Amino acid sequence: MAKSISKTRWDNLRQRMIVYGIQDVPLTSIPENKTEILKGPEEAAGRLLMLLAVAFSASNSTEADKIADWLKREEVWQIASENEKSFFRELNLTDEEQAKLSFRFEGAYMLAWALGQVEVFPDPSSECDAELVGDFFANIPPLLGETNSLVEDAQYKKLQSIHDEYLFYLMANRYFRHIKTTDKENTSNVHMAAAYERFLVLEWLLNPADLEWDETILSLQDEED
Repeated sequence: MAKSISKTRWDNLRQRMIVYGIQDVPLTSIPENKTEILKGPEEAAGRLLMLLAVAFSASNSTEADKIADWLKREEVWQIASENEKSFFRELNLTDEEQAKLSFRFEGAYMLAWALGQVEVFPDPSSECDAELVGDFFANIPPLLGETNSLVEDAQYKKLQSIHDEYLFYLMANRYFRHIKTTDKENTSNVHMAAAYERFLVLEWLLNPADLEWDETILSLQDEED
């Protein structure tokens, strides 16, 4: 039987929620502790590169064919989801879709943090700023470059650190769902779009059902309906 997180971790989480204005989350129990990450670090590194490729191509459609060829050359294409493959084949986006997919970078950064490639986790109140973006690109292989060093040497940081970050964004996600269903005003200072992308990748990493990427997105959409 899974154990709950410690009281100290729960108190720290609650305090962080208060700081960011997440104070209306319906809970029935203290969250369970996670004891493993079901996705291997090499797969997470590939997912990082795929999200980076999608985010870049959404805003730079003329480069999408080059990016797709690079993903295939670096053997990252094999982890692309069906929706991502369709994205690169068609690339016919509305302005809203383009803006939404450009936020995939937030998920890529979160995976870089989980893999120890960057040290600072992003502020929940904003998208990654110029300093964090610069640090990301200083430590991640460049687009169209060789990726072996990232994929082959990928290692997760301490599980508890990743899980604590997951729990915060889980609570943020529950908060946003709750105010939507109850038609309440958003009084938090959490950046909703960035928080969703960060939660999405952490849910993909830690969900006990071990869902694939498109399945993870669909499961979150089902929760919102």
